[in-house]
Amino acid sequence: MVQGVGFRPFIYRIATMHKLTGWVENRNDGVQIKVEGEPVRLEQFLTALKNEAPQVSNITSLAVEEEKPKYSSVFEIFKSTDVSEEITEISPDIAVCDNCLHDMKDQTHRINYPFINCTNCGPRFTIINDLPYDREKTTMAVFPMCELCKGEYSDIMDRRFHAQPVACNNCGPYYELIYQGKRITGIDRITTMVSETILRGEIVTIKGLGGFFIACNATDTQAVDRLREAKNRDGKPFAVMFSGLEELKKYAEVDSTEQKELLSWRRPIVILKTKKPLAPGVSVGFQTIGAMLPYMPFHYLLFEKIKLPAIVLTSGNLSDEPIIIDNNTAEKKLLPVSDALLTYNRDIYNRTDDSVQMVV
Repeated sequence: MVQGVGFRPFIYRIATMHKLTGWVENRNDGVQIKVEGEPVRLEQFLTALKNEAPQVSNITSLAVEEEKPKYSSVFEIFKSTDVSEEITEISPDIAVCDNCLHDMKDQTHRINYPFINCTNCGPRFTIINDLPYDREKTTMAVFPMCELCKGEYSDIMDRRFHAQPVACNNCGPYYELIYQGKRITGIDRITTMVSETILRGEIVTIKGLGGFFIACNATDTQAVDRLREAKNRDGKPFAVMFSGLEELKKYAEVDSTEQKELLSWRRPIVILKTKKPLAPGVSVGFQTIGAMLPYMPFHYLLFEKIKLPAIVLTSGNLSDEPIIIDNNTAEKKLLPVSDALLTYNRDIYNRTDDSVQMVV
């Protein structure tokens, strides 16, 4: 898995660091690299390629061939190409990284920007409509980069160098809240209204990375029971998102392996043994809870405002139907069972749901 994980920027950096010339390109069957330079530097490059690749990447095969040098003067990232019928793996979406969370409070053009991402995090699989992985082959294609984002995208020293979904408050997607017949924009106003709605015991449908999810206060018995009735979901437990690891540990037992999974870039739902109950309707008849931690920038912005230990965050579908990904369908099918609907104007191309893990 070498597409959507910052692999080309990684290759560019180690090639230039070792004073090599040549090129790297995404192809639909993987990544091709050509490097020229002194033999000892080529060996150092190969060692770095094997040992320092991005954490999310997975090199399943590596073929090395020698050719006569063409005496290139620079190292370049070439435009992606289609060369075969083979298809490489593409990265899943990656939980927002700590650096982006810091930028969300520090970079003027990304203050509280709920779609912040970089080479190391953000949407991947859910926005890709074709390979090789480039912005024009994702649902970000309709959002032209502003000059600030273009500068970061082109700067080898920047963490957003060749980050395909890069965006900011000036040029990227935005949220829209539908509440009581009104359509509301502005992330600060939206997070305030969503938190107030949930605190009143109401239900909010929220567009996530791979589909819509339905949320309510996980400590509010009436809200959880109402959600269970709305989804026609008699006994199946609800997944719960906690505000942070320390809060989660008050409600569930977490060993070191489970903690590692909870904090991983995958951010799965992990089945944990209950320590302290939430609302009874969250997990009826079970001594376990399906818990996860925030993974989208919006989750962090919401928990800043809502000051709750946890919210129910269950798949946005009606009983026995697939998770909904389309804004119009969500408005038609999910708004009637919710008090508010939160959408955004970037399309989801590939439907996904949160993965579930149990450590045994």
